[in-house]
Amino acid sequence: MWHSVFIALHAIAGVVAFGVGCVALRRARVFPTYFWSLLAMALFLALAVGVGWGGNDTATRIIFAALVGLAGYLVWRAVMAGRLRPVGLAGPTAPYFEHIGVTLVGLFDGFVVIAVLRTGAPGWLLAATGVGIAIAGHFVLGATRDRVIASSAT
Repeated sequence: MWHSVFIALHAIAGVVAFGVGCVALRRARVFPTYFWSLLAMALFLALAVGVGWGGNDTATRIIFAALVGLAGYLVWRAVMAGRLRPVGLAGPTAPYFEHIGVTLVGLFDGFVVIAVLRTGAPGWLLAATGVGIAIAGHFVLGATRDRVIASSAT
């Protein structure tokens, strides 16, 4: 039962973090909501993995441990973004945008990898999906960053 509760809370917090994070790229005033939802997402993930650990096979444990590690990395990037958060009416800086953008790519990657995992796909497909999304996200993030920074400078 607790596993299901933690998974539901994790998913809700992750969706909120992703949505508010998209807004926080341009509007730093929503950063606290983004940060706390991202932190909640990571906490509920760790709790869900912890209570469900005994029922998982080795491959699933490795995947879930990697996702907990990714969640920790995303929280660290959010902390770094918070240190660079624009003040007042200032537009986003490239480093602030980059930190939040990485968390958004990571969240999206996590959503898709879990969906693929639930289909029973083989491990190689999970890895290829995760790496493919990360690579594509890097290019999308770069193009979006340049456009947003340029439009906020005018």
